[in-house]
Amino acid sequence: MKEETTRGSPEATASAVDNAFPDGEAVGPYAFVKQGCLVVRHRPEGPYPVVVPCPGVRLIVNGRECIQPTPVSMKDTVRVETVEERREGKWSVTVSSDGLQAILQMRPKVIVHRELPDLPPARILQLSVVEQEECLPPLTWDELLQELSRLGINYGIDWEACSRSVTSCAEEEVIVARGIPAEPGKDGRVELLFSSNPRVPVLAEEDETVDFRKRYVFTSVEAGEILAVKHPPESGHPGTSVKGEVIMPPSPRDFILSVGEGAVLTSDGERAVAARSGRPAASRWRNMVKVSVLPELVHAGDVDLASGNIVFKGDILIAGNVTERMAVEAGGNVRVGGLVSGARVQATGSILIRGNILSSVVIAGRVPAFLQRMLPQVHALAVGLQEMIMAIRQLLGHPAFKQGDLKGGIGPLVKLLLEGKFRHLPAAANTFKKQVETMPPGMAAEGLEEFIREVERALVRSPLAVRELQEIETLARRAGEWEQVFAFSPSAESDVVASSVHNSTVIATGDVRVVGSGCYISQIQAGKKVTVSGVFRGGEIQAGGDVHVGELGSKGGATTRVVTGPAAVVTVGYAFENALVLVGGRAYRFDKEEKDVRLWLDKEGNLRSYGIPA
Repeated sequence: MKEETTRGSPEATASAVDNAFPDGEAVGPYAFVKQGCLVVRHRPEGPYPVVVPCPGVRLIVNGRECIQPTPVSMKDTVRVETVEERREGKWSVTVSSDGLQAILQMRPKVIVHRELPDLPPARILQLSVVEQEECLPPLTWDELLQELSRLGINYGIDWEACSRSVTSCAEEEVIVARGIPAEPGKDGRVELLFSSNPRVPVLAEEDETVDFRKRYVFTSVEAGEILAVKHPPESGHPGTSVKGEVIMPPSPRDFILSVGEGAVLTSDGERAVAARSGRPAASRWRNMVKVSVLPELVHAGDVDLASGNIVFKGDILIAGNVTERMAVEAGGNVRVGGLVSGARVQATGSILIRGNILSSVVIAGRVPAFLQRMLPQVHALAVGLQEMIMAIRQLLGHPAFKQGDLKGGIGPLVKLLLEGKFRHLPAAANTFKKQVETMPPGMAAEGLEEFIREVERALVRSPLAVRELQEIETLARRAGEWEQVFAFSPSAESDVVASSVHNSTVIATGDVRVVGSGCYISQIQAGKKVTVSGVFRGGEIQAGGDVHVGELGSKGGATTRVVTGPAAVVTVGYAFENALVLVGGRAYRFDKEEKDVRLWLDKEGNLRSYGIPA
């Protein structure tokens, strides 16, 4: 709130005696201020000086307030009044939402004092004022006490802060009372006495020779070993609010320790003990931790017609080879001491193959079957749309191409390509649509149906309606994102480690690491990283994480691709011409041989590179 009061100066009346010029004086009219009085001088016949008012001053001439520049004569009755301004203070006390603080917010009372300074003579006199602010506390001691009482604040009052506040002239917040917070207890927990990492440990560096017998050992326990210990929760201590109310701490969370096969609980339920030798495993669901000991099946020779296929719920150790047309399926991890040739090896856990993978399928981790069936279609869309984008750009940049032919958009060009080199894309879109329609209830992710509608519109129903290349680029980017979703659905991160891969398919929900000579004409899919120490010639790598390849592609130009998500970094020691890398839907095709290449997307989604000339 703002109030104004006026303070008048001595009345200034221009008289002929006081204000008339001496005879013969030829000085023009003027006015000045001295000791708060306005003095006017001019010849009797004029002209007159002009006085200009200003904010904070009232100019009253002959009983009328003037707010515009006003001529003043020596016969006028002139009064100048300064205006004193008052701004009311404001204060309030609030209690924080947790009840632990009482906060006083203050804005002081302000009085603006104004004085009229002396001004030198001028024909047009601009009035001015000198201001001085006086700040006063907005509240009194009694007012503060009454407010604290009204709000029920009676605990932890800081009397010193209160005393300072009632004399403070600053605009501020002051904590005038503090409660005691409740001290939370400690949640219960289950301490695992074994490593719960299901991955195959790889401790060797990139250039270090790997000793499979020593480097890759699964965790194991003997019967009688303690697997886990339950630590009970500890209660906290209550606190007190500024109103004296008790603040109860949140109840600590408790955990339940349970056991599965191969483990038993002690009588007090606080320890899990191994009942047999094997590999320990732990799973958690909400506040329950379940500990088991998985058995290990040891097969001393080859997996061949003599042994038959091996299917086992726990871990499998195979000392020899897995031969043609044989299958190995494990509910845990698989270790193969030799090679895998013309066979299928599948495990819920990780897979370690000391030798090579030849013309085989190796799958580590559990991916729903219906998602595996959909992967080829969404992959065809992701890669095909990227290749279509590159083809459109090449055609648009060709000297023989006339831009005027596409005034209505690039639709005719899209339709032409779909009828030629990319005729497989409409079929992939239709198959993908049917597969999504038959997905289990509740499995279709949000936005998937909208993506299918856009793909169907651009590739099947109305390709002529496509106007800009950006529409195809958006579809390609989204197809790549959906491919990542389907290929790497949430599951345990299981790895595959092998010496080399030839004419095979390797799928892992975790990492894939090829530590020997490399991969040839193969498909690799990994939910996390892919590392190929040697060469990757012919085929494709799909990875949810980073990719490192020693040598990518071949002089013969065999089709070689690397496809990753938008957050990945692709590192290539040596790349041959025509090798293709897609990072988050952005494509780069090598047009010549390059060394030490690194590709990634920046914050704006642009493909950046190190080692590739601009």
